[in-house]
Amino acid sequence: MRRDNYIIFSEGKIGRIMLPNRLVRSATWDPSILTRRVMTDEVLNLYRGLALGGIGLIITGGFPVFSERSRNSDSGNWLSTYADLRIKGIERLVQEVQRAKPKCRIIAQLENGNLNARPSVVDSPFSRRKVRRLTMKEIGNIVDCFVEAIIDMDKAGFDGVQLHAAHGGLLSRFLSPYTNRRDDSYGGSPPNRARIIREIVSKARQTVNDFPILIKMNCTDYLVGGIDIDTFSELAQEIEQTGVDAIEVSGGMWDCLVRSEQELSFRPVPAPESHTRIRNPEKQSYFLKYVEKLDLGIPVILVGGNRNIERLEEIVSQGKVNFIALSRPLISEPDLPNRWLEGRGSRTTECISCNSCIFAMHVHPVSLNLVWSRVCIKQTSPSIV
Repeated sequence: MRRDNYIIFSEGKIGRIMLPNRLVRSATWDPSILTRRVMTDEVLNLYRGLALGGIGLIITGGFPVFSERSRNSDSGNWLSTYADLRIKGIERLVQEVQRAKPKCRIIAQLENGNLNARPSVVDSPFSRRKVRRLTMKEIGNIVDCFVEAIIDMDKAGFDGVQLHAAHGGLLSRFLSPYTNRRDDSYGGSPPNRARIIREIVSKARQTVNDFPILIKMNCTDYLVGGIDIDTFSELAQEIEQTGVDAIEVSGGMWDCLVRSEQELSFRPVPAPESHTRIRNPEKQSYFLKYVEKLDLGIPVILVGGNRNIERLEEIVSQGKVNFIALSRPLISEPDLPNRWLEGRGSRTTECISCNSCIFAMHVHPVSLNLVWSRVCIKQTSPSIV
């Protein structure tokens, strides 16, 4: 039976853009784009398939907006800016997605590149690199790189951008009290930790006006002293005040994976935002309890273990969540939104949350076909799920 009357398949709005439904493809790493630094037909075909599969909004894999140069660089500049890193032919991606009917929207995710500096020097169990503390001038340069990228994405025709401030990336490390231990105007209180986001958004708005700017942020770091269920709501309210148009709620930093399953309440395997063993409905949509504490005036996008269309319709109908985001399920089923709308097959996804796709992305970073099509293990082994 078709589900045309479901809220999930009704129009939704983020900022100035109208979406044909409430299903979002959450940012999924596109390794071949970043390796080749050029838009390829392989990538375009993949995104075309997603758009034709019925998803309302696609958020791209993260595009780096800066990268640290070698200290021996002849240029004398310590930072490669967005202009140095821009993907050749990125406009083709926008054109390909926006041809889909009903019109699919596409938002570019922006993230930091390779940088050997942090808001604070906090050792990570996953890196032996010696990191340094960012200076105030360097923070200003990073803000400018993000602003430059936002302006260019607007010119390229994207429907908006998303700042990646989750999962332990640089912006995420500013927001988290675990990784941000500064005692200046960028550290300490939630307003100070959110200052870099406020500066990026306000400076970009001077040029792009109401161009939609979203953010992806952690509701929990799964680390003692980090963002958690008791502190997330206050931080989210502060982020709303920066002028972003929507918040996608995720969680986890890789540093947490040294903790036990008993401490985390989930199996500590890469990546912490992508839980395994979530066949049972009560283990799915695992960031919902954090969202239920929010009281915001901007749309909230829920990602993380969303697997059952009936359960997701129930979540959206409760009013705390405006959009549902999916990543791993759309690797195995790019046409999942259409299948659910038309009432074909199971109410659950084929994806069993085994994380084989994440492993393959790192092992085969230049083969999207292999990463996104051939690694999904379609079985129901209790040892995996």
